[in-house]
Amino acid sequence: MPDLSRLDDQLEKTIRYSLYVFAAAMPFFIALTQIAVGVAILAWLVRVFYSKGARWPGLGIEWAFVAFIAAEIISCCFSTNISQSVIYLKRLLLLPIVYVMAANSGEEKTLRNLAFILVGSIAVYSLWGIMSYFYNPSVRVRHIQNSMTAGGITMIGATAGLAFALRFSDRVSRLFFALATAVILGCLLLTATRGSWLGFLVASLLLIWSANRKLLLIIPILAAAFYFLQPQQFAPRIRHMFDPAWGTNAKRLHWWSVGWEIFKDYPVVGIGDVGTTPMYVRYAPPGETELIGHFHSNYVHIAVTLGGIGLGAFLFMIGAVFVRLSQAFIRLQRARTWAAAWALAALAVFLAFNFNGLFEWNFGDQEIITMVWFCAGLGLASKITAAEKAPVNR
Repeated sequence: MPDLSRLDDQLEKTIRYSLYVFAAAMPFFIALTQIAVGVAILAWLVRVFYSKGARWPGLGIEWAFVAFIAAEIISCCFSTNISQSVIYLKRLLLLPIVYVMAANSGEEKTLRNLAFILVGSIAVYSLWGIMSYFYNPSVRVRHIQNSMTAGGITMIGATAGLAFALRFSDRVSRLFFALATAVILGCLLLTATRGSWLGFLVASLLLIWSANRKLLLIIPILAAAFYFLQPQQFAPRIRHMFDPAWGTNAKRLHWWSVGWEIFKDYPVVGIGDVGTTPMYVRYAPPGETELIGHFHSNYVHIAVTLGGIGLGAFLFMIGAVFVRLSQAFIRLQRARTWAAAWALAALAVFLAFNFNGLFEWNFGDQEIITMVWFCAGLGLASKITAAEKAPVNR
């Protein structure tokens, strides 16, 4: 008969350290990230089934996830490329991240460590990106991934870092997160990814409003800093941010118009969760040379690939997570705990992600959506623990 208490302790340690590796690896190594979270999920499932030290948490978003999973499967059955849709079902394997984070982050020490590791690793990633820019200043930061992924990663890092910097009064934590956020913002600026800038600015409104509404005066200063500090070679991108006839703005509007034409012919279940280039060729104007594999918008892309059923399920899922994170934040807004800080940070990250998703297919970017589910799980951890009752780690 195995010693279940000893097994439970070993599994708990395996999960905790796997999550630490997971948090550190996300900006850098997708393979290591997958291995770490895979180990954590497997160890957690063993705890759920073979010990009394764990249980499957109810987070209030289960039906929303079920709806999205069902929409993916239905669309797969009617896909224009069933084999590719089956492969893309792998994105559903990321959903358990929310649960493994929520179920295994109840201790204040764990929540604190995960905050320092995540923001610290993105700060290192950002410092590397800044150095790469000075090595080749004619290119937007894209030192590990492309510029849009780099923009999304730094948007998430800056949002979380600002949330933690504003949340705590102890000097060590505030100084660390303030400096890390400054470095990350520098890299975010150099990605010249406007959707990520706007996502961060929108999240900043929430964060500063929750801390001190008088500090909202910082937002125009921050926007001006982004405008005037932007390198000259990238300046047209910000000057024409809201010009529908300029460059990539006009391209996006054109891509979305083609997406609308496809959606009208496949309104119920879409074309399937597939690369959209073959279908785009059929609907694009004759002679068009720039053929796209996705529609640079979560909502347009989901509508095209999963149809009205999929878009409804996607909005239901996004709305359910947003509501639960909002409830966690409201319940804990007066607490000075790491659980409360994560509730705020996760809500702000989720807001930034979805605003950025108006202009980018970041739901399909594995690095980005992995970070989003990671933060969401930590933001919902307080729903199944008493972490909010613990004193702040000072």
